[in-house]
Amino acid sequence: MANRMESAISQNCDFDYFDVWKATIEERTGVQITPDRERALSLLLNRRMQELDCQDIDQYMSDALNATKGAEEWSGLVDSLLVKETSFFRHQPSMDYVQSWVNKAIKCSSFSGPLWIWSLGCSTGEEAYSLAITVEQAMKAAGLEPHYGIIGTDISREAIFQARRGIYRESKMAMVDKATKSTYFDQVGSGLWRVKTELRRRVCFLTSNILNDGSPLIRRKMHLIYCQNMLVYFRRWKRREIINQLASHLDDQGSLILGLGELSNWLPSGFTRATQRNIQAYIRDETVEQGEAR
Repeated sequence: MANRMESAISQNCDFDYFDVWKATIEERTGVQITPDRERALSLLLNRRMQELDCQDIDQYMSDALNATKGAEEWSGLVDSLLVKETSFFRHQPSMDYVQSWVNKAIKCSSFSGPLWIWSLGCSTGEEAYSLAITVEQAMKAAGLEPHYGIIGTDISREAIFQARRGIYRESKMAMVDKATKSTYFDQVGSGLWRVKTELRRRVCFLTSNILNDGSPLIRRKMHLIYCQNMLVYFRRWKRREIINQLASHLDDQGSLILGLGELSNWLPSGFTRATQRNIQAYIRDETVEQGEAR
């Protein structure tokens, strides 16, 4: 049965509810609903109205966008729309870069630890735990006791809940070798693995919106910020704004790791790009002229 939402979306009406939803999502999360994602949003809104047996789009919109009354509904919509599929060691070249960076840092005479890493847009936690394993292995190989902390953040409350549990299907672990699996995971069921307690304690997961987060943990200086496959959701100018914001969180010798192609040819002020072509990483370089583009 067609409802008013379907009509509002499919017809050129005076008050385009669908455009209001797109604008609100972008205003609150920074995420742009591009044409290829419009159908997903349309289907999601229709499904929720049907599940709630709501035929009044005005009422549904008013309730869902109410900061207090609609908090749970809004959170569910964001979860359904934005949670991305991920896995352990999803982009190995970037993890190799992290390992190399850590190796150089711990060999530096001024290194005293702890090493702080921010996994931004961490989804269900695979990325943050992959970083923890990489850092642990590097420090143990150097004969050091692990001395680090990782903060994983995501806008999705459901994703963060799953990350804190640390339980994953076998299919998520295709890139985890047997030795790593036995060292850092416990099998807890048929085809299910849980990150060992010792490693989970090294990772703190927080629900966070990069546009307005005020957590003291995130305000601290980071040595590494790992942010892959998140910026693609934002408009180009907003990406640059976010990167400049992240740069302010980095330590003087810090490094920022992004997904390939997420910044195109733009270079953040005060940074140089790592020479490896199969990664997109930036290193602080105060000799670079502010605002210089490469």
